[in-house]
Amino acid sequence: MTCYHWLASYPKSGNTWLRLSLGSLARGGTPPDFAAVELFAPVAGDRAAVDDMADADTADLTPAEAEAVLPGFFRLEAAWLGGQQLRKVHDAWTLTPAGEPLFPPDVTAGAIYVVRDPRDVAVSLAHHLSTGIDQAIAFMADDGAALARGGHYGSPQLRQRLLTWGGHVRSWLGAPARPLLLRYEDMLADPAAALARAARHLGWEPRPGAVARAVAATRFDTLRAAEERHGFRERAWPDVRFFRRGVAGGWRDTLTAPQAAAIEAAHRDVMAELGYL
Repeated sequence: MTCYHWLASYPKSGNTWLRLSLGSLARGGTPPDFAAVELFAPVAGDRAAVDDMADADTADLTPAEAEAVLPGFFRLEAAWLGGQQLRKVHDAWTLTPAGEPLFPPDVTAGAIYVVRDPRDVAVSLAHHLSTGIDQAIAFMADDGAALARGGHYGSPQLRQRLLTWGGHVRSWLGAPARPLLLRYEDMLADPAAALARAARHLGWEPRPGAVARAVAATRFDTLRAAEERHGFRERAWPDVRFFRRGVAGGWRDTLTAPQAAAIEAAHRDVMAELGYL
């Protein structure tokens, strides 16, 4: 029954890009269909899926109560679906209020964790959420930070607890899933090598040429052009572009020296461990 591979990351770290690349690779290297992107590696905390499978109405639950339902939901879904299942995850690897792992080890086959320089994350997150950079920096240093924080009020996703940026990284790298670590910067430098590593970790054996075709189909400029033509459902706001720059080190022409110093002070140890200092 073990079937889940979690595609995990802190928000705006390259998770969606990896998902689109893997989805293209699974189809032999064809371009991604933005209208069907949520069908491949859907979000783990999708409210409609949880409600249907768990026979519950999570809108009537507090975020903590809904979170407590998730481990049982994952076990039910694993038994029903079988086979390998990929899920996009922004939650930190945490325990539920009852002390149970949010992502049950008994239905976990593995994980891939995408990490990105937090200085670049802060800039991208500020644009994504249409907030100021100082607010994004404070959010990344907040141990209580969460996505869909008011998730019981009609959000399509359940609350996703993030912890701090550094806490998120350490939660996954120390998780029983023993994830493959992919750095966003390495994905940019050699996308074919990164995608091939991810495929091997999933136990895939791509057909000859499929990796190259998938890389070409999911180049950042190609995705940005596709978003311009068709839009993208994962935008936080309709008028804010999801695929914005796709560069490493762009923070240098955006952050002030005090802003960069604040990020480094908050996350110094983890940044050093990952080669970002």
